[in-house]
Amino acid sequence: MKKTVFALSLIVTMAATSANASIKPDPSGEEAKATFKKEFPGAELISWVNTGTMLKAVFIYDGYRSEAYFNEDGELQGSARNIFYNQLPLAVTRSVDKRFVKPDVMEVCEITMGSGTSYILRLEDEGRQYKLQVDAGGNLIKKEKIK
Repeated sequence: MKKTVFALSLIVTMAATSANASIKPDPSGEEAKATFKKEFPGAELISWVNTGTMLKAVFIYDGYRSEAYFNEDGELQGSARNIFYNQLPLAVTRSVDKRFVKPDVMEVCEITMGSGTSYILRLEDEGRQYKLQVDAGGNLIKKEKIK
């Protein structure tokens, strides 16, 4: 859960810094909803939240809880979903396996933005918990020890 919150805050922060914060998304979100229908056909249990700078859709897509963020023009800025460790690209799992002895992966979140896809993992190794951000090529972006 913490990983999801971290991932979503990362998406919101990046999107907010790239957009004028004084511009509020269209409260009706009609443009975002139209984009959403094109990008995520077949999504279920959709709920919308106005975050103040973006519109966030929370939904189930292909059996996974997902979130998508849209700017004031209704353009998709990024999405996040929780996945299983075995669904990670091989480069990511190999990178994690090289850094940790026998990691117990507790949570994996896939974040997709215009700049590409990255993964945030929360894991435990030898009694210590870590939060990692790894790009799709297995390169470590950030490593944080959780207290």
